Amino acid sequence: MKLIPLTKIKDADEFYRGTRFRLYNVGLNVKSKKEDYYEYMLTENPSDNEYMLLTNVEGYKAGATLALVKIKKSKTKVVVTGKAIKFSIGTENTFLLKDKNTEVDK
Repeated sequence: MKLIPLTKIKDADEFYRGTRFRLYNVGLNVKSKKEDYYEYMLTENPSDNEYMLLTNVEGYKAGATLALVKIKKSKTKVVVTGKAIKFSIGTENTFLLKDKNTEVDK
């Protein structure tokens, strides 16, 4: 697993459903700052085909939605752009969680 700061993500990069992001320094009562984060995943919004959801996937806030993220208009794929992610979640203390299954299209 690799954490990539959102400030290093290009606006044109594309992210699919299932992509995870971490927001650090959220104020959790933990022993280490490395554990002070919420993890969010891009999920489909069944009632709206214009936005994906950034949904918390861990802890007591699991299932809570942080933000809507505008979907890039395309007939062949359903993605959001780096620009839309940055607008919706911000870039301060925010990282893309990249592993072998994370796809990033340009």
